[in-house]
Amino acid sequence: MSLSLSQARAAKRGQHGFSLVELMIALALGILVVGAAFAIFHSNQRSYQANQGLNRIQENARIAFELISRDLRAAGGSACSNIARPDAEHINSAEETIFFNSPVSSASPATEFTAVSGDDTAYRVTNSSTSSITLDPAQLADATQAFNVNDRLILCNANKLYVVRATAVNATTVSFSPATPIALTADPLAPAPTVMIARYRNTRWFVADNSLWVSRSGGAREEVAQGVQNMAVSYLENGIYTNAPANWTNVAAVRVDMTFVGQGIDGNALTRNASNVVSLRSRSL
Repeated sequence: MSLSLSQARAAKRGQHGFSLVELMIALALGILVVGAAFAIFHSNQRSYQANQGLNRIQENARIAFELISRDLRAAGGSACSNIARPDAEHINSAEETIFFNSPVSSASPATEFTAVSGDDTAYRVTNSSTSSITLDPAQLADATQAFNVNDRLILCNANKLYVVRATAVNATTVSFSPATPIALTADPLAPAPTVMIARYRNTRWFVADNSLWVSRSGGAREEVAQGVQNMAVSYLENGIYTNAPANWTNVAAVRVDMTFVGQGIDGNALTRNASNVVSLRSRSL
């Protein structure tokens, strides 16, 4: 059946396309939607960058303070009693003076500090003279696995403590210099089972090249955390923080302040200051 002329014209009128005005309106609406989506994406990207920079700062601060705290807590401590000291007339090494008078020392400007202590691992001594000790083989079968010639060592019992240098090491015996005034296993004021020997630990923490570094016992520096701009150390002495304590025996804690720099937004660095207070283990044991 063929359509009439009027029906064909009506069908043709119903098939016309968009007008220019309609296309312009659709284009404007599309631009608005795309612009809004881009603005949201850009805002989320900036937030992500800011959070990433802050998270990196927090991660570096957590690592730095955790490792620093271990050395500060141990400063001036040993496997023996914290009242063990050499006879006043027998302090015979610079290390002993440092160990008792300033186990944590800061540089000026205070972008670094050094902490000294006995190593965490100490070994029992079964016999001693004024210039050598014999190790307990049940604890350490071969002393050469733990000690080397020229190592700085802490030798102590419940009454006395000396810092010496190893001059000879064999499987069971460590010889040292300078000689101690007494054979520690024969000390009438301290039982023989309290005699211990450990390595003397010297740890330097410092800031350089926008990072935090550590050097142990004079060894090569190791990078601990990036983005560390500055560090300052203060000491809690008689309830007041000071940069240089007058008497180390009155110091109860050490505070470390650091400035961290991370990735910021639009080229601006993200800077945060953080502090950590560490109580000294040698003041509580």
